[in-house]
Amino acid sequence: MRLTFWALPALFAIGTLRVYGAEVITWQTGVQEATNANSELKAATSSLQSSSYKIKVARSGYLPQINATASYNYDSTDSPKYYTATLNATENLFSGFADASKVDQAGFVKSGAEANLESIKAKISFDLKTTFMGLIYSQKYIKLTDDITKRREANVKLVQLRFESGRENIGSLNLSKAYLAQAKYDNLVASHSLEIFQSQLARVLGREDFNSLEVVGSVPVQAPLFESNQKIDYKNLVKDIPDYKKAFYNEQAAKSSIDLSNSAFYPSLNLTQSVGKTGRESYSPNSTWVVGAAVNFPLFAGGKDYYTYKSATEDYRASAMTRKNTEETSVTNLKQAYTSYIEAVMKLEVDQAFLLAASSRERIAKAQYNNGLISFIDWDTIENDLIVRQKTLLQTERERVIAEAAWEQAQGKGVIP
Repeated sequence: MRLTFWALPALFAIGTLRVYGAEVITWQTGVQEATNANSELKAATSSLQSSSYKIKVARSGYLPQINATASYNYDSTDSPKYYTATLNATENLFSGFADASKVDQAGFVKSGAEANLESIKAKISFDLKTTFMGLIYSQKYIKLTDDITKRREANVKLVQLRFESGRENIGSLNLSKAYLAQAKYDNLVASHSLEIFQSQLARVLGREDFNSLEVVGSVPVQAPLFESNQKIDYKNLVKDIPDYKKAFYNEQAAKSSIDLSNSAFYPSLNLTQSVGKTGRESYSPNSTWVVGAAVNFPLFAGGKDYYTYKSATEDYRASAMTRKNTEETSVTNLKQAYTSYIEAVMKLEVDQAFLLAASSRERIAKAQYNNGLISFIDWDTIENDLIVRQKTLLQTERERVIAEAAWEQAQGKGVIP
């Protein structure tokens, strides 16, 4: 029998804790707010924009460089003052392919920034799902521990009456009181966890105030797209995840650095042109116009160019090994995330079935204990089993959401557009 957690109101009556005066947040509003205000997402977006500007910086090498100079000189004598004004333009015709390498490198850096943004979106999606579900869990756990406390109080009264009538021993009464103390402690822990998850959710949403947050609804989940016995092509799947993309583009950028360092061994050719006026105040100024070309041959730079090339080569080798390691690690992470996801889905169904059985046994056992048909030990065992199953199902519901969110993050996917 397939049951859902929400289809057990009679067995597991856990509502949402309502906080007076708290701001209510739905799942959709949470997604929208995290998209607009999360500081980590804003930082990644700015980094991507910065890398876009760096491509334009690299392309500037194809354009002429123009500058103007002006000077005015005088001394303490009565001689005419001397001035000059010049407009200079320089056009690089060949730079040993340095400009092309810079553009390529900047393009790979931008692609890496895009992959990083995808990774950050997937991380924020995971954080949002886990903290939103964590707050749902805390709200319901407080309600559950309240209900358990009331049931434990009723049980203490029942055992107390049986003890006073001589039908129960002092050990059973003391154990019932200990269970009541445990229930109150669990309720305190639940209240503290509520504050923690409020703080975590506020951080993901980009807020500073977290003392009055309440979530309603649920985190949407989906059925697994693959069967547990179906083979998944992790080798191809890993090519689309952001971590692999970042490592790949870092490798390509390092390769461009080798080409850039090679440009130092080639001659460079520049075309220059300048126009200007020079003269003294008492004479008519002279106009000048100069056009020239210059070829620069690098002969020796103290070994700087050679060792720059060697350093770039080693950086490329390191980045290639990093990309390979990232691919292998990502395959393992994908497998682990997916198997955990499948197991969490199946465990939820198992725990729902156990709760159904435990609830039925508890109702029967309590009636039998009231009528003296079973001992305190037997009734206590069944009562505790129900409480454990209630807590377990609540925890499993949370773990199922976290497992799906982790599987999505491993693929670089999520709810952040």
